[in-house]
Amino acid sequence: MSRQQTAIDLNELRDTVAVVTGAGNNGIGWGLLRHAAGRLGMHVVAIDLHAGLVEAAEQQLAAEFPGVRALGVRCDVTDPEDLARAREAIGAAFPDNRIGALFANAGVIFPHTVLKSTASEWRTTLEVNVVGVVNTLQAFVPLLQGNSAPAIVCPTASVGGLVRGDGGGAAYQASKHAVVALTESLSFELARKSPQLHVHVLCPCIVASALGRSSQINASVARGEIEPEEVTASAISDMTYAMTPDNHARQVFDLIAAGKFYVVTDNVPPYVDHDRPFDAQTIIRERLDNLLAGELDNADAFSGAAVPSAILKGPMFKG
Repeated sequence: MSRQQTAIDLNELRDTVAVVTGAGNNGIGWGLLRHAAGRLGMHVVAIDLHAGLVEAAEQQLAAEFPGVRALGVRCDVTDPEDLARAREAIGAAFPDNRIGALFANAGVIFPHTVLKSTASEWRTTLEVNVVGVVNTLQAFVPLLQGNSAPAIVCPTASVGGLVRGDGGGAAYQASKHAVVALTESLSFELARKSPQLHVHVLCPCIVASALGRSSQINASVARGEIEPEEVTASAISDMTYAMTPDNHARQVFDLIAAGKFYVVTDNVPPYVDHDRPFDAQTIIRERLDNLLAGELDNADAFSGAAVPSAILKGPMFKG
């Protein structure tokens, strides 16, 4: 059996550039940048929607990791022309350094059911979480293909893209299933022509972030209720048992180094200091069993829990 995804020596990425979208708001993208700079010796580019976020990110990264160079780029990933400008800015800032890692990580979430979500929430979710990923890949992957050296390409989906649809977050989960499928397609597309590109799809479980809050803020900006220059980084959530962005990034790169295509980052030691995992494998297997049987088991809807869920039910969520 031939596999495109193989183990990679992360030392080969030293002095290359890590480009991360959705990186200015203290969450998953921010953790990836910090790990790339601090542990791997990579130069880093923080891409986000608002100038204030990326300017602050650039300053913080430069101060904390003086051995590498940092750049913040304001960019709307739903706009291909914006991404083209971002690519040009990165090329101008790092003329002698190739891109060694691309994380298409920008995303939004509106945690509503199918019947209670709005058309606007669906449009925004699919435009950012799916079309934004495609735009990012189309902007940067051809550039990576032009270099024979190894590089990482890793869109962010979610464990929600591998499990059954749940009662809440319908648009979010639908978008993340799409990201898994499009990344599988990209891997197939590049397997023969660009084997130097290590393609992965990131499927986090529970990570402390400000995704919900930042999604609402961005929606308020779009409605004209908040001026873009007023946006600053939000505090990350304080959810019990969640991974920190830094520890999550460590797990991401460990799994990429091992050659895992589906980078499922569960809440397990040594990345957390407890024994209450999300239990992703069990919940993923439930969906697989349902698919093979041609049946959908909705027993969790009758569980008697205050908020019944087919997903949020593993050891992490037990009383």
